[in-house]
Amino acid sequence: MLPPNTRTEADFLKPRAPFKLAAFNVRTFMQVGQQIGLAMSLESLNIDVCCLSETRIQDSGEVLQIRSPSVASKSLFYVRLSGDPVASSSGLAGVGVALSARAEAALVDWIPINSRLCAVRLESSIKVRRNRREKRCLFVISAYAPTDCSPDAIKDEFYHQLSVLLQKVRSTDIVVLAGDLNAQVGRLGTEESRLGGRWGLVGRRSDNGDRLLQLCTDHNLFLASTNFRHSHRRCATWRPPSASQAWTQIDHIAISYRWRGCVKDCRSFWSTYLDSDHALVCANLALLFSGQRSERHQRIDVSKLVATSVASKYRTELASRLATTPPKSIDEHWLQLHDAMKMAGTVSCGFAKRPAFKHWVSSGSLQLIEARRSTPGDREFDHKRRMLRKEIGQSLRKDREAWWSMRANELEAAAASGNYRKLFQLIRATGSKKSGVSETICEDDGMPITNIHRRLGRWAEFFEGQFNWPAAPATSVRLSCPPWPVTTDPPNEEEVRKELQLLKRYKSPGPDDLPPALFKDGGDFLTKELTTLFTKVWELESVPTSWNESIVVPIFKKGSRRSCNNYRGISLLPIASKLLASVILRRLFKTRERLTREEQAGFRSGRGCIDHIFTLRQMLEHRHTFQRPTIVVFLDIRAAFDSLDRTVLWDCLLKKGVPEKFINILKPYIKTPQAE
Repeated sequence: MLPPNTRTEADFLKPRAPFKLAAFNVRTFMQVGQQIGLAMSLESLNIDVCCLSETRIQDSGEVLQIRSPSVASKSLFYVRLSGDPVASSSGLAGVGVALSARAEAALVDWIPINSRLCAVRLESSIKVRRNRREKRCLFVISAYAPTDCSPDAIKDEFYHQLSVLLQKVRSTDIVVLAGDLNAQVGRLGTEESRLGGRWGLVGRRSDNGDRLLQLCTDHNLFLASTNFRHSHRRCATWRPPSASQAWTQIDHIAISYRWRGCVKDCRSFWSTYLDSDHALVCANLALLFSGQRSERHQRIDVSKLVATSVASKYRTELASRLATTPPKSIDEHWLQLHDAMKMAGTVSCGFAKRPAFKHWVSSGSLQLIEARRSTPGDREFDHKRRMLRKEIGQSLRKDREAWWSMRANELEAAAASGNYRKLFQLIRATGSKKSGVSETICEDDGMPITNIHRRLGRWAEFFEGQFNWPAAPATSVRLSCPPWPVTTDPPNEEEVRKELQLLKRYKSPGPDDLPPALFKDGGDFLTKELTTLFTKVWELESVPTSWNESIVVPIFKKGSRRSCNNYRGISLLPIASKLLASVILRRLFKTRERLTREEQAGFRSGRGCIDHIFTLRQMLEHRHTFQRPTIVVFLDIRAAFDSLDRTVLWDCLLKKGVPEKFINILKPYIKTPQAE
């Protein structure tokens, strides 16, 4: 369903390096510069997991990718958000979790609940002995509790949902609860030592504080945010808008009581790059991530083949790497050709490099953000902070306008020059980077899938059912047409050369990872080799085993993104197999055009659905002019080609007059298909 998983086992943190987990009320993600400020704050403090509150963006099916605009920055953070329709319509609440690249690699489950609760499960390990580590999953809950003045019914519902979520935790999980809990617990007494430390900020315990302590009692949690002695400023987490109100500690981090010793420190950070009235609460945990790191897929830089010298070098390398001894089988022949093309392309073109990331934020805006971060949080600096906030907003809006103007000019230039490949690349790069499929797909019964491995399994089940439709009942139709007058001789070099010329250079490769440009610029030597290979396939009526493999990419069509039924599978096939199929299609083209009825517009050169739409519109206008009633029936067969019984397809082609030789060659393509 998705591109093949090439991830390998790896540890993401050194055994003695601390893992940092934080809670942060960002106040809003809708304001310009807030996401940038979050990325800069997380990078400066080396935070791996951050529980976010009050995001006001609540799309649980997408993953935001944010990074710092700093030139030297290489950190990328993945932000998942959770919400519900009621809160989304009002633009309130919203929670989420931001993960660093190494924490993202350890992600096992993503569990969005509503606009106040969400959770992630990460693979990690704990040192239990001197030379032994034990694998444990870290279950992190991001929470945003109702304020203390909210009705009791709302608070009761929140803590009930939180308790239900905690009851789903596995017995082996290490539970961490973090976020803006709007709870003042004050200093805990000696009889409450199992609930937290004695260094909480002095203050009156609120109703939410009592509820939080009761939750810790029921689920054996320990408030790590009260367990370390720090100054008043490093304990306080919220700065009230009024100067007469005292700073309070309402953001907390709690961990399973058994694993409280893993927390080495917990304190508040006020000097962050993000504009918020809350401090970032950060805890240092002695955990080790033991997830899976994705290996970077290296693509051959085929754009260099446009240069004549590089193309000539590629053809020379290709000719020198092919074995002179004839291969014994079709599979061996294709494997030799595949390896020679791959090595020749790598040597002559090298691998494509990722373009340098250029953020739209200017250096002037970064200087203003740094000035705001370094401004003390005392009341006498309130006016200065307000002025800086205003200047930052104006500067960022100017930067964004300048960036959009630059993008618009690039888009216009690409469209004017006819470079539609660059045009669509710029369009895709303009918006936020989004995954092709939803993060919250559902089972057949509508239950959301939280586990990443189960999500891949669900896609496998869906496409397996889609491509393996039950056999159709036997038909009694005995229609038969004379064979089409086309040649059934093996392909010659001229036919293969023509198909190579018609290849589109930058199309996606198949599972063999050979781009079309390597075939297109292979020259006469590659044309002869492919002709020899196609001749063997033609005579033996068998194809190489790897030609049965494909990569299926789900493309969203319409409806809910959570349902697999609303996606269409597009198969990426080996380019060589498509070349042979194109040769067969080219031979059948003229006869098919002559025999096809005039009303058929789909899959025909120079025609399309737009022609039928125009014809239907003309008919309706004509009927309306003469005030005649019209009945129109629209039929759409869901997944028509995917659910087609292939044996019936071969039978229909044979009865239509397609030569049996062509059918025998095409049958092995889908005899034992394998999709990734």
